[in-house]
Amino acid sequence: MRESIDVSAILVTYNSRPVLDGCLRSLQAQEGIRLEILVVDNASGDGTADWIAGSYPEIRLWRNPENVGFARACNQGMREARGEILLFVNPDLRFPDPDAVARLAACLRADRTLGVAAPALYDEDGSGQPSTALAYPNERWTRGELGTLPGELAALLGACLALRAQTAAAVGGFDEDFFLYGEDQDLCLRVRRLGLRLACLTEVRALHIGRHSEGGTSPRDYWQRKLDGEYLFYRKHYSAHALRWIRISQWVKSTWELFLLSLAWPIAGRGSSWKERWGKYGAIRAAAAGRGEGCPKERILSVGHWRPAALGGARK
Repeated sequence: MRESIDVSAILVTYNSRPVLDGCLRSLQAQEGIRLEILVVDNASGDGTADWIAGSYPEIRLWRNPENVGFARACNQGMREARGEILLFVNPDLRFPDPDAVARLAACLRADRTLGVAAPALYDEDGSGQPSTALAYPNERWTRGELGTLPGELAALLGACLALRAQTAAAVGGFDEDFFLYGEDQDLCLRVRRLGLRLACLTEVRALHIGRHSEGGTSPRDYWQRKLDGEYLFYRKHYSAHALRWIRISQWVKSTWELFLLSLAWPIAGRGSSWKERWGKYGAIRAAAAGRGEGCPKERILSVGHWRPAALGGARK
């Protein structure tokens, strides 16, 4: 029964073995709540699933035969979760304080106008990370099309999100058209459209490594994946007029940046910083031009593939 568990912590893993132990230990060290941990492994090639089964047999584990994407794997965990509160946690995140999850749960229970809560994110050295967004990507080009939405925050970073299971059911979970990146801001927007607001609890801390599963990925490929999700978000929520101006502005900006980088190359050399920026703006220009759309699902799915489903029910 859902009432027997306060919080269901749901993790999606993909080659996460190097960072996972710290995350699981910090979750098991949480106090003041009845917590279960569910892990959905997306066909990791580094033995993540076998390691969990051997080291943490008490954790509920599902093994996908292929990488089905972050959003779909999250929904798998949601359908199996028994908690009143659902906590989505990236495997490269740790809670340094034993009452962190209890504070997130207490906030959601006390304020029914709150839809999603998140902790403040920090690097391992203690420096702060961006945890919130006050607007959606390139929202200025929508000219107010999204209407008036509750709260000051537009989105919370998906590294750690807490929401009531009832709220998750109301929005139908994550949109599975998002393979990786963009699903967090899409979820936040749909929750706000229910009339609920978002909150980042600055008194609750979480340490976040970031990009742990992107090892070996080129800057161009990394930014292409992020932009796949971003343009899917645009096509889903923005008008064709807004999308057209976003493409134009992004193409002009990225072309200018690439021109400046080409001038700087004889002086700066092709160091890691130069390569990162060259890959980033090259991917932005390609996305703005529409190249890469209509790719296989490993990169992006077309809008309309996903349909909300009630939690606990079989998805067609």
